[in-house]
Amino acid sequence: MASILNYILTPSTKEEILPNKPLPLSKGGKHWIHITAENEQQLTLLFHKHKIHPLTIEDILNPSSRIKLEKFPNYIFFIYKGFHLEKNQLVSRNFNFILTKNQIISLTLDFRETISDLIENWKANHRILAQGYEFVVHKILDIETDHTLAIVQKIEEKIEHLEDQIFNNTRRLDISYVYSLRGSLQSMKKWLIQNKEVLEHVEAIQSSFFSDEADAFFRDVRDHSIKILELVDSNIESISSALEAHIAISSRKTNEIMKTLTIMTAIMLPMSLIAGIFGMNFKNIPSLDWEWGYFYSLVLMIGTGITMYLYFRFKRWF
Repeated sequence: MASILNYILTPSTKEEILPNKPLPLSKGGKHWIHITAENEQQLTLLFHKHKIHPLTIEDILNPSSRIKLEKFPNYIFFIYKGFHLEKNQLVSRNFNFILTKNQIISLTLDFRETISDLIENWKANHRILAQGYEFVVHKILDIETDHTLAIVQKIEEKIEHLEDQIFNNTRRLDISYVYSLRGSLQSMKKWLIQNKEVLEHVEAIQSSFFSDEADAFFRDVRDHSIKILELVDSNIESISSALEAHIAISSRKTNEIMKTLTIMTAIMLPMSLIAGIFGMNFKNIPSLDWEWGYFYSLVLMIGTGITMYLYFRFKRWF
Protein backbone atom coordinates (compact mmCIF):
# COMPACT_ATOMS: atom_id res chain seq x y z
CA MET A 1 0.00 0.00 0.00
CA ALA A 2 1.40 3.40 -0.98
CA SER A 3 2.09 5.98 1.70
CA ILE A 4 0.13 9.21 1.94
CA LEU A 5 1.79 11.99 -0.05
CA ASN A 6 1.98 15.45 1.52
CA TYR A 7 4.77 17.48 -0.04
CA ILE A 8 6.00 21.01 -0.64
CA LEU A 9 8.08 21.14 -3.82
CA THR A 10 10.21 23.98 -5.14
CA PRO A 11 12.53 24.06 -8.17
CA SER A 12 15.36 22.85 -5.91
CA THR A 13 13.87 21.02 -2.90
CA LYS A 14 11.25 18.51 -1.86
CA GLU A 15 9.94 18.68 1.70
CA GLU A 16 7.36 16.47 3.36
CA ILE A 17 4.48 18.23 5.11
CA LEU A 18 3.84 17.05 8.64
CA PRO A 19 0.16 16.50 9.58
CA ASN A 20 0.16 19.46 11.99
CA LYS A 21 2.26 21.74 9.82
CA PRO A 22 0.35 24.56 8.05
CA LEU A 23 0.92 25.32 4.39
CA PRO A 24 3.43 28.12 3.83
CA LEU A 25 2.31 31.42 2.41
CA SER A 26 3.64 32.33 -1.02
CA LYS A 27 6.48 34.86 -0.82
CA GLY A 28 7.19 35.46 -4.46
CA GLY A 29 8.74 32.02 -4.95
CA LYS A 30 7.19 29.11 -6.81
CA HIS A 31 5.70 26.24 -4.85
CA TRP A 32 3.88 23.07 -5.75
CA ILE A 33 2.12 21.57 -2.77
CA HIS A 34 0.51 18.17 -3.07
CA ILE A 35 -1.85 16.94 -0.37
CA THR A 36 -3.67 13.66 -0.01
CA ALA A 37 -6.66 14.85 2.01
CA GLU A 38 -7.98 12.61 4.77
CA ASN A 39 -10.66 14.73 6.41
CA GLU A 40 -12.23 18.17 6.47
CA GLN A 41 -10.50 19.14 9.73
CA GLN A 42 -7.06 18.57 8.19
CA LEU A 43 -7.91 20.68 5.13
CA THR A 44 -9.43 23.46 7.22
CA LEU A 45 -6.22 23.78 9.21
CA LEU A 46 -4.05 23.66 6.12
CA PHE A 47 -6.06 26.28 4.21
CA HIS A 48 -6.77 28.65 7.06
CA LYS A 49 -3.96 31.06 6.14
CA HIS A 50 -4.80 30.85 2.43
CA LYS A 51 -8.44 31.89 2.90
CA ILE A 52 -9.76 28.93 0.93
CA HIS A 53 -13.55 28.96 0.74
CA PRO A 54 -15.35 26.20 2.73
CA LEU A 55 -17.29 25.20 -0.40
CA THR A 56 -13.97 24.45 -2.12
CA ILE A 57 -13.04 22.10 0.73
CA GLU A 58 -16.47 20.49 0.47
CA ASP A 59 -15.96 19.89 -3.28
CA ILE A 60 -12.51 18.39 -2.68
CA LEU A 61 -13.80 15.94 -0.08
CA ASN A 62 -16.70 14.82 -2.30
CA PRO A 63 -15.40 12.19 -4.78
CA SER A 64 -18.49 12.64 -6.95
CA SER A 65 -18.07 16.40 -7.37
CA ARG A 66 -18.72 17.46 -10.93
CA ILE A 67 -15.91 18.73 -13.12
CA LYS A 68 -15.76 22.49 -12.79
CA LEU A 69 -13.69 25.64 -12.74
CA GLU A 70 -14.44 28.37 -10.18
CA LYS A 71 -12.73 31.72 -9.81
CA PHE A 72 -12.38 33.26 -6.35
CA PRO A 73 -10.80 36.65 -5.46
CA ASN A 74 -7.47 35.12 -4.40
CA TYR A 75 -7.35 31.80 -6.25
CA ILE A 76 -8.78 29.60 -8.99
CA PHE A 77 -10.11 26.15 -8.21
CA PHE A 78 -10.76 23.49 -10.81
CA ILE A 79 -11.49 19.76 -10.90
CA TYR A 80 -10.22 17.44 -13.61
CA LYS A 81 -11.33 13.82 -13.85
CA GLY A 82 -8.93 10.96 -14.51
CA PHE A 83 -9.81 7.34 -15.23
CA HIS A 84 -8.66 3.93 -14.12
CA LEU A 85 -9.65 0.45 -15.31
CA GLU A 86 -10.09 -2.04 -12.47
CA LYS A 87 -11.21 -5.59 -13.32
CA ASN A 88 -12.98 -4.42 -16.48
CA GLN A 89 -14.75 -1.68 -14.51
CA LEU A 90 -14.12 1.98 -15.32
CA VAL A 91 -13.34 4.04 -12.22
CA SER A 92 -13.23 7.85 -12.28
CA ARG A 93 -11.06 9.89 -9.91
CA ASN A 94 -11.03 13.63 -9.33
CA PHE A 95 -7.87 15.71 -9.45
CA ASN A 96 -8.31 19.01 -7.58
CA PHE A 97 -6.14 22.07 -8.26
CA ILE A 98 -5.98 25.40 -6.42
CA LEU A 99 -4.02 28.09 -8.25
CA THR A 100 -2.77 31.30 -6.68
CA LYS A 101 -0.37 33.86 -8.12
CA ASN A 102 2.81 31.95 -7.26
CA GLN A 103 1.58 28.64 -5.92
CA ILE A 104 -0.26 25.53 -7.03
CA ILE A 105 -1.90 23.11 -4.60
CA SER A 106 -2.99 19.72 -5.92
CA LEU A 107 -5.29 17.56 -3.83
CA THR A 108 -6.53 13.99 -4.12
CA LEU A 109 -8.50 11.72 -1.81
CA ASP A 110 -6.25 8.72 -2.31
CA PHE A 111 -2.92 7.63 -3.75
CA ARG A 112 -2.34 8.60 -7.39
CA GLU A 113 0.49 6.97 -9.27
CA THR A 114 0.70 9.87 -11.73
CA ILE A 115 1.58 12.38 -9.01
CA SER A 116 3.60 9.90 -6.95
CA ASP A 117 5.97 9.17 -9.85
CA LEU A 118 6.38 12.89 -10.51
CA ILE A 119 7.28 13.61 -6.89
CA GLU A 120 9.49 10.59 -6.29
CA ASN A 121 11.56 11.52 -9.36
CA TRP A 122 11.68 15.18 -8.42
CA LYS A 123 15.42 15.45 -9.09
CA ALA A 124 14.69 14.77 -12.74
CA ASN A 125 11.43 16.76 -12.84
CA HIS A 126 12.22 19.87 -10.77
CA ARG A 127 12.97 21.87 -13.93
CA ILE A 128 9.25 21.67 -14.79
CA LEU A 129 8.41 23.90 -11.82
CA ALA A 130 11.25 26.27 -12.71
CA GLN A 131 9.45 27.00 -16.01
CA GLY A 132 6.27 27.91 -14.13
CA TYR A 133 3.83 26.05 -11.92
CA GLU A 134 1.38 25.86 -14.83
CA PHE A 135 3.74 23.31 -16.39
CA VAL A 136 3.23 21.05 -13.35
CA VAL A 137 -0.52 21.21 -14.00
CA HIS A 138 0.08 20.49 -17.67
CA LYS A 139 2.34 17.53 -16.85
CA ILE A 140 -0.28 15.91 -14.60
CA LEU A 141 -3.12 16.50 -17.07
CA ASP A 142 -1.00 15.32 -19.99
CA ILE A 143 -0.08 12.05 -18.24
CA GLU A 144 -3.70 11.45 -17.23
CA THR A 145 -4.90 12.19 -20.76
CA ASP A 146 -2.39 9.72 -22.23
CA HIS A 147 -3.49 7.18 -19.61
CA THR A 148 -7.13 7.71 -20.61
CA LEU A 149 -6.20 7.18 -24.27
CA ALA A 150 -4.56 3.86 -23.32
CA ILE A 151 -7.75 2.82 -21.49
CA VAL A 152 -9.93 3.66 -24.49
CA GLN A 153 -7.60 1.72 -26.80
CA LYS A 154 -7.78 -1.25 -24.42
CA ILE A 155 -11.59 -1.07 -24.49
CA GLU A 156 -11.40 -0.90 -28.30
CA GLU A 157 -9.49 -4.22 -28.29
CA LYS A 158 -12.21 -5.74 -26.12
CA ILE A 159 -14.84 -4.52 -28.59
CA GLU A 160 -12.94 -6.11 -31.49
CA HIS A 161 -12.88 -9.39 -29.53
CA LEU A 162 -16.64 -9.11 -28.99
CA GLU A 163 -17.17 -8.52 -32.71
CA ASP A 164 -15.13 -11.65 -33.47
CA GLN A 165 -17.32 -13.60 -31.05
CA ILE A 166 -20.48 -12.34 -32.74
CA PHE A 167 -19.43 -13.02 -36.32
CA ASN A 168 -17.82 -16.37 -35.47
CA ASN A 169 -21.21 -17.53 -34.14
CA THR A 170 -19.96 -17.86 -30.57
CA ARG A 171 -22.92 -18.58 -28.32
CA ARG A 172 -21.26 -17.48 -25.07
CA LEU A 173 -21.60 -13.74 -25.61
CA ASP A 174 -22.15 -11.92 -22.31
CA ILE A 175 -24.75 -9.31 -23.26
CA SER A 176 -24.73 -7.73 -19.78
CA TYR A 177 -20.97 -7.14 -20.11
CA VAL A 178 -21.48 -5.51 -23.51
CA TYR A 179 -24.09 -3.12 -22.12
CA SER A 180 -21.84 -2.41 -19.13
CA LEU A 181 -18.99 -1.57 -21.50
CA ARG A 182 -21.18 0.78 -23.49
CA GLY A 183 -22.42 2.43 -20.29
CA SER A 184 -18.83 3.00 -19.17
CA LEU A 185 -17.97 4.61 -22.50
CA GLN A 186 -21.03 6.85 -22.36
CA SER A 187 -20.09 8.00 -18.85
CA MET A 188 -16.51 8.57 -20.00
CA LYS A 189 -17.77 10.63 -22.94
CA LYS A 190 -19.80 12.87 -20.62
CA TRP A 191 -16.81 13.42 -18.31
CA LEU A 192 -14.39 13.98 -21.20
CA ILE A 193 -16.63 16.69 -22.61
CA GLN A 194 -16.58 18.38 -19.19
CA ASN A 195 -12.77 17.98 -19.01
CA LYS A 196 -12.48 19.66 -22.40
CA GLU A 197 -14.70 22.53 -21.26
CA VAL A 198 -12.53 23.02 -18.16
CA LEU A 199 -9.41 23.13 -20.34
CA GLU A 200 -11.07 25.78 -22.48
CA HIS A 201 -11.83 27.80 -19.34
CA VAL A 202 -8.22 27.38 -18.22
CA GLU A 203 -7.11 28.82 -21.55
CA ALA A 204 -9.49 31.74 -21.06
CA ILE A 205 -7.92 32.72 -17.73
CA GLN A 206 -4.33 31.88 -18.66
CA SER A 207 -3.35 35.53 -19.04
CA SER A 208 -3.96 36.06 -15.32
CA PHE A 209 -2.30 32.93 -13.96
CA PHE A 210 -0.39 31.21 -16.77
CA SER A 211 2.31 32.33 -19.14
CA ASP A 212 1.72 32.64 -22.87
CA GLU A 213 4.21 29.82 -23.33
CA ALA A 214 1.98 27.39 -21.47
CA ASP A 215 -1.04 28.12 -23.65
CA ALA A 216 0.18 25.90 -26.48
CA PHE A 217 0.75 23.00 -24.07
CA PHE A 218 -2.79 23.21 -22.69
CA ARG A 219 -4.17 23.38 -26.23
CA ASP A 220 -2.25 20.18 -26.92
CA VAL A 221 -3.94 18.44 -23.96
CA ARG A 222 -7.31 19.71 -25.19
CA ASP A 223 -6.59 18.38 -28.69
CA HIS A 224 -5.73 14.99 -27.19
CA SER A 225 -9.01 15.09 -25.27
CA ILE A 226 -10.88 15.75 -28.51
CA LYS A 227 -9.06 12.81 -30.13
CA ILE A 228 -10.08 10.57 -27.22
CA LEU A 229 -13.67 11.80 -27.49
CA GLU A 230 -13.75 10.86 -31.17
CA LEU A 231 -12.35 7.43 -30.33
CA VAL A 232 -14.93 6.97 -27.56
CA ASP A 233 -17.71 7.95 -29.99
CA SER A 234 -16.34 5.44 -32.50
CA ASN A 235 -16.27 2.70 -29.85
CA ILE A 236 -19.84 3.44 -28.76
CA GLU A 237 -20.97 3.19 -32.39
CA SER A 238 -19.02 -0.07 -32.78
CA ILE A 239 -20.73 -1.57 -29.72
CA SER A 240 -24.15 -0.45 -30.96
CA SER A 241 -23.44 -1.94 -34.40
CA ALA A 242 -22.17 -5.15 -32.81
CA LEU A 243 -25.31 -5.44 -30.69
CA GLU A 244 -27.50 -4.85 -33.73
CA ALA A 245 -25.55 -7.51 -35.63
CA HIS A 246 -25.88 -9.93 -32.70
CA ILE A 247 -29.64 -9.35 -32.51
CA ALA A 248 -29.99 -9.73 -36.29
CA ILE A 249 -27.94 -12.96 -36.33
CA SER A 250 -29.88 -14.34 -33.34
CA SER A 251 -33.20 -13.48 -35.01
CA ARG A 252 -32.07 -15.08 -38.24
CA LYS A 253 -31.05 -18.26 -36.43
CA THR A 254 -34.38 -18.33 -34.60
CA ASN A 255 -36.26 -17.85 -37.88
CA GLU A 256 -34.28 -20.65 -39.53
CA ILE A 257 -35.02 -23.01 -36.63
CA MET A 258 -38.71 -22.11 -36.70
CA LYS A 259 -38.82 -22.61 -40.48
CA THR A 260 -37.15 -26.02 -40.20
CA LEU A 261 -39.54 -27.13 -37.46
CA THR A 262 -42.53 -25.84 -39.46
CA ILE A 263 -41.45 -27.75 -42.57
CA MET A 264 -40.88 -30.92 -40.53
CA THR A 265 -44.35 -30.52 -39.00
CA ALA A 266 -45.89 -29.94 -42.45
CA ILE A 267 -44.21 -33.11 -43.81
CA MET A 268 -45.23 -35.20 -40.81
CA LEU A 269 -48.85 -34.00 -40.85
CA PRO A 270 -50.10 -36.02 -43.91
CA MET A 271 -48.08 -39.02 -42.73
CA SER A 272 -49.84 -38.79 -39.37
CA LEU A 273 -53.16 -38.48 -41.22
CA ILE A 274 -52.50 -41.71 -43.16
CA ALA A 275 -51.43 -43.48 -39.97
CA GLY A 276 -54.56 -42.18 -38.26
CA ILE A 277 -56.87 -43.40 -41.04
CA PHE A 278 -55.43 -46.90 -41.03
CA GLY A 279 -55.38 -46.94 -37.26
CA MET A 280 -59.10 -46.21 -36.77
CA ASN A 281 -60.93 -48.74 -34.61
CA PHE A 282 -63.61 -49.84 -37.10
CA LYS A 283 -64.31 -53.45 -37.99
CA ASN A 284 -64.90 -52.88 -41.68
CA ILE A 285 -61.89 -51.00 -43.04
CA PRO A 286 -60.84 -51.58 -46.69
CA SER A 287 -57.63 -53.65 -46.98
CA LEU A 288 -57.73 -54.33 -43.22
CA ASP A 289 -57.06 -58.02 -43.81
CA TRP A 290 -54.73 -57.51 -46.77
CA GLU A 291 -51.37 -59.16 -46.13
CA TRP A 292 -49.47 -56.25 -47.77
CA GLY A 293 -51.52 -53.48 -46.16
CA TYR A 294 -48.89 -52.59 -43.56
CA PHE A 295 -46.14 -52.18 -46.17
CA TYR A 296 -48.54 -50.33 -48.46
CA SER A 297 -49.30 -47.76 -45.72
CA LEU A 298 -45.57 -47.29 -45.00
CA VAL A 299 -44.81 -46.73 -48.68
CA LEU A 300 -47.73 -44.30 -48.94
CA MET A 301 -46.52 -42.28 -45.93
CA ILE A 302 -42.90 -42.20 -47.10
CA GLY A 303 -43.97 -41.29 -50.64
CA THR A 304 -46.15 -38.47 -49.36
CA GLY A 305 -43.28 -37.12 -47.20
CA ILE A 306 -40.83 -37.22 -50.12
CA THR A 307 -43.33 -35.54 -52.42
CA MET A 308 -43.88 -32.68 -49.96
CA TYR A 309 -40.14 -32.35 -49.38
CA LEU A 310 -39.50 -32.04 -53.14
CA TYR A 311 -42.37 -29.52 -53.43
CA PHE A 312 -40.88 -27.35 -50.70
CA ARG A 313 -37.46 -27.50 -52.40
CA PHE A 314 -39.06 -26.57 -55.73
CA LYS A 315 -40.68 -23.55 -54.08
CA ARG A 316 -37.31 -22.70 -52.43
CA TRP A 317 -38.89 -22.44 -49.03
CA PHE A 318 -35.68 -23.82 -47.54
